[in-house]
Amino acid sequence: MRSSTFNWEDARYFLAVARAGQMGKAAESLNISTITLSRHLSYLQQRTGTPLFIRLSKGLKLTDEGVRLMHYLERAEAEIEAAGEIFGSDSSSVSGTVRVAAPEGFALRVLTPQLSSFLQDNPDLNIEIVPQSRGFSLSRREADIAVMVGKPTEPKLDSICIGSYSLGLYASQQYIDQYGMPDSIEDLSEHRLIGYVEDLLFSDKLNTPRSVWPQWQSQTAIYSPIGQVEAVKAGLGIGMLHRFLLRESDQLVRLTPEIEVQREFYLVYHQSTEKVPRIGATLEFMKGLKAE
Repeated sequence: MRSSTFNWEDARYFLAVARAGQMGKAAESLNISTITLSRHLSYLQQRTGTPLFIRLSKGLKLTDEGVRLMHYLERAEAEIEAAGEIFGSDSSSVSGTVRVAAPEGFALRVLTPQLSSFLQDNPDLNIEIVPQSRGFSLSRREADIAVMVGKPTEPKLDSICIGSYSLGLYASQQYIDQYGMPDSIEDLSEHRLIGYVEDLLFSDKLNTPRSVWPQWQSQTAIYSPIGQVEAVKAGLGIGMLHRFLLRESDQLVRLTPEIEVQREFYLVYHQSTEKVPRIGATLEFMKGLKAE
């Protein structure tokens, strides 16, 4: 790669395309035309003396040199953003917006109930909590921080386990009175089952029912784990439920207690952004969250 003075505007355009994977999406996020964006990228590639992208049928993919450049620029971007927040603020508290992507159960039953004191200490901080749909990518900066089930494998993401949780089979007394109880996992074939809408899952790791019993077929499929709890309470069938989502008042019956699955929540973030005050403060807060 040639050595040359770098134009930060070109760098910003390059990062937008690298994260979006498509010229159209990147141009829209930058509020410029694709022609203008293409011109900047061509100029940048001429200055670096190497191809930075490979054109594919569905978009653009970074070359090895493009990946190297992206890593350098992301670190520079984080340092610039951190400096701006540190020297641009006249308050000891952090400010700005942090977007957190998290599974619904964690977001509603773990994160949200514990946010109050953190936001009271940081009144100028805004938190956005968003779902993780299929195709979600933290590497494309679709969020600042993510909570994921299982340790991520992407090398440029840092992660830390913030707790484990368990899942078990449950039914309502109403259902048991009508259909009886399974004595073994194989007996589930004779019962009404509740599970996920599988093609909407962010990750196959979330499809615990199938990991327990590959023949699992849901008569009632619900995208939401909290919705599954409500369906089991209503007597619609047997579900593999997150135990931290249950309340004593739910009065559900645990089935085949020997069938229990353990999963871990991981706090995941970009290696380059931990120094940004608003993100660093949110990370420290979230490291102390407890699921069970």
